[in-house]
Parts: sequence; C-alpha cells; structure tokens
Amino acid sequence: MIRAGSKIFFLPPIVLTLAFCPPVRAQEKAAAEKIRIAVATSSLAFLVPFVAKDRGLYPKHGSEVELIQMRPNIAMAALLSGDIDYAELIGSVIRSAARGLPVRAISTGIKAPFFSIVAQNKYKSVKDLKGAVIGLASIGGTNHISTRLTLRQFGLDPDKDVKFLAIGDEKLMYDAFKIGRVESIVVAPPFSVQLKREGFPLLAHTADYVTIPFSGLGTTTERIKTNRAQIKRLLKAEIEALRYIQANAAGTTEVIRKRFSMDEKLARESYDVVVNAFSRDGRVPLDGVDILLQIEKDAKQISPTVTPQMVVDSSLIEETLKEMASK
Repeated sequence: MIRAGSKIFFLPPIVLTLAFCPPVRAQEKAAAEKIRIAVATSSLAFLVPFVAKDRGLYPKHGSEVELIQMRPNIAMAALLSGDIDYAELIGSVIRSAARGLPVRAISTGIKAPFFSIVAQNKYKSVKDLKGAVIGLASIGGTNHISTRLTLRQFGLDPDKDVKFLAIGDEKLMYDAFKIGRVESIVVAPPFSVQLKREGFPLLAHTADYVTIPFSGLGTTTERIKTNRAQIKRLLKAEIEALRYIQANAAGTTEVIRKRFSMDEKLARESYDVVVNAFSRDGRVPLDGVDILLQIEKDAKQISPTVTPQMVVDSSLIEETLKEMASK
C-alpha cells in the first residue's frame, strides 16, 4: 500500500515480490560454491591460488575457496576420500594417476620448479654437498624430484651421496636451516631470496636444470565426469590469476608482501625471480609430464606403458580457454 496525498494505492503481490528481491548479483554471490583446495606449502609455488583468492577471482567466478595446507601424501588421501575437492599438487596427482588411482591433472600454473639449493656458508658448490643432509618439504614430491634431478647434473648420486630429511612447510625448513639442523635446504622464494639476503650461498636453481610441471590443479575422475562446470569456473579464476601475475607486477607484489608479511623490496625481488616461470594459459606440457613418468618407470614404480595422456585430462583447460576467448 502506498499513500499519495489523500489517496491510497494497492500494489499487486507480484510487484511487491519484485520490489523486495535482492539484486541478482547478491543472489549469485550467496550461492557461491564452497570448495576445498590443498596446497603443499606457504610459498610462491602456490602464487596462482593465492592471487586468485586474495584478488577475488574465485568468487568472481562463483567459488568460495578454502586453501588448506597439507603434505602431498595426506592431500592425495584426502582427495580420494572426498575431504578435499582439488589439489594444487600436480606432481603428486600425476604419480598417483600413473599408479592407477582415479585422479587426473587438469592444469598447471608453473612451467618449471623455481627452487634454489641453499647451503650453509662452508659449502661453495653443489658437489660439496656430498655427505650432507638436505631438508625438503616432503619425500616424493616435486621438491624432492627436482632436487634429485639437479644433483645428478652435478655428478652426485641422490641415493648414495646425500641424505634427505622431510621437514614440511618452507617456513619450517627455513627455521631448521637457521639453527643448523640441516646443511642445506631446497626452497622457493621468498625464503630463497631472504636467505640470499642474509648471506647464505644459493648453489643452484632447479629451473636451470629441470623442466617439469611445478604446480597445478588436479582432481578425481569422478568430479571430472560429474562436475565439469565447477572445474571450469575454477580454471577461469586461475587463468585470470596467471594473466594478472604477468601483467600486474605491483598488484602481485602486494599479494606477496601481505601473504608473507615481508617488506616491499623483498616481495618485489621474489616476484622478479619467479614471474617468467608462470604459464600463460594453464595448459599442462605433456613433454614435462613424460619426464616425471620416466623417473617413475626407471624406479620401476609404474608400468612402462603409462603415457602422459593417461594421467592428464586436457579437455577441460581447452574448453575453458575456448569459452574465455569467445567473450
């Protein structure tokens, strides 16, 4: 009922309903899907999901994402049990798929692992690490594999010449290294940049010797069959994050600075170290996947007949890119 002077007007019920309906965007925002995604560590290896979350790209595409830090083996178990929906652990997903588990890699954000082998001051080269204890995030993950491949480039046998210690998160590795628990650690920026600033030698950068997918999205084959729309919404957010990282140095530096509670200069140095390693379109390079599979074949961990096409589902990223190009 509306009063106009002394007259009274009655609005039909349908008009009242429309008048008090919330805006369409508010409804869409309220209906955002809650999605759980595992990341292995708090480092720039996971800058794509960090940017997608901190710059509002996930909710822009209808997803309310929770990033949960897990060790790779725990993340894979959680993915299979349904406790998480996705894992940004492409190496672990590929190896699990190669062993016959119902998971697939669907995208990658980084073309090569940008870890640095950092050592105590008494070490002057990678060859000097013979007999040393090297701290890693986990055994069997990309951090471990890229370290093994890099050590071989310097003539060291990773099975005989060094000892690996799984420590966990890169902050824990940094702390263990600083108190002398290990002689060396293999970390990504910002921790590698911080340690260089503190005067510790960076003996090698894995990206100079190893070209394998570093981080990227994986999920179960069941989700791929039944929820392709959800997956493509996530992919759109992460592709936008990739483009943002490469086009917006200042904005990405701000994400790094806030995420890692560091000063502006260190954040920008970290950004400059990693920016060229990021993919431009999220596609998984099958030649890099073949390298990962060959390592597993050489160790007799998987069948010699496994191919990259058996562990990667490329259809979703292709569909997503096509949809984004048409808009």
